Amino acid sequence: MNPPDIKSAFQSLSLPSNHTSIGLSNLLSTSSQYRALFQHRRLPEEGYTDHQIESLLLLLSSLDTNNTPPNRRCGVGEREGRVYSNLVERRNYGFAHGIGRSGDITEAQPKAVGSSALAKLTLCLVLDAIRRGSGIDKRGAAREGILLPLCTGMSIALTLRSLKASAESGRDVVLWSRIDQKSCFKAILSAGLECVVIPTIKIGDCVCTDIDALQSSIRDIGSDRVLAIITTTSCFAPRVPDKIDEVAKICETENIAHVINNAYGLQCERTCKLLNRACVVGRVDAVICSTDKNFMVPVGGAIVLS
Repeated sequence: MNPPDIKSAFQSLSLPSNHTSIGLSNLLSTSSQYRALFQHRRLPEEGYTDHQIESLLLLLSSLDTNNTPPNRRCGVGEREGRVYSNLVERRNYGFAHGIGRSGDITEAQPKAVGSSALAKLTLCLVLDAIRRGSGIDKRGAAREGILLPLCTGMSIALTLRSLKASAESGRDVVLWSRIDQKSCFKAILSAGLECVVIPTIKIGDCVCTDIDALQSSIRDIGSDRVLAIITTTSCFAPRVPDKIDEVAKICETENIAHVINNAYGLQCERTCKLLNRACVVGRVDAVICSTDKNFMVPVGGAIVLS
């Protein structure tokens, strides 16, 4: 119903026109905010109330076929978004189709236009937050991105598989600047690649990237066999962030892909400036960031910037 229809409906109930005008002004204000959100695809200067957010989610989920009234449609396909528990359905605001289609996570869902719209809008808002909030240059690392319903490690594994699929044959080695955390190591093995661990070096009271050891490994293995170098910006003391700008220069010279594990670096201004510099001076193919560590949402999501 448009505002004139709503006003007419209220008048038929003998509601005072001055009362109706207040309600309609609130409705028009919220509608204009929703319209601006889709037009500009960026975070609003003033955040929405919980009520406005829930109303938008319910509005979008109502567009999915699983929420069509049963007297209008009978779903008999293999992917109908059926949910047995009302508790689970309410928790997810009626969204039940997931995202993607036929192996393409960015593909729109023919039976779930609301879910598809929400997924694409979410990506736009996340990129806007990264560009304006973290200061990562939209001409560099934050030019494009993809949201994945996966942890950081699995997202690194998928990124490596994607690089492998587009690389010339024989590139099956990944050089990894060591950090004492298993996720990257497991990601490399899960991608079916050989991991060569590059030792770090102690400088003062810091554990740092050993650029000489990295270059030596490239010479010994051969740059034509190295698919990628994985560096890390999110570390625990005494380990400090890798020298990703220097590694980016090496990757540019040697024609090797550069993947940066930036699990929780979006909140650090110094790290974001380092990412921008790496993109300017050398090669950066992908930056993987955790959604839960950077945006304080439940565990199990990542954004891959490229």
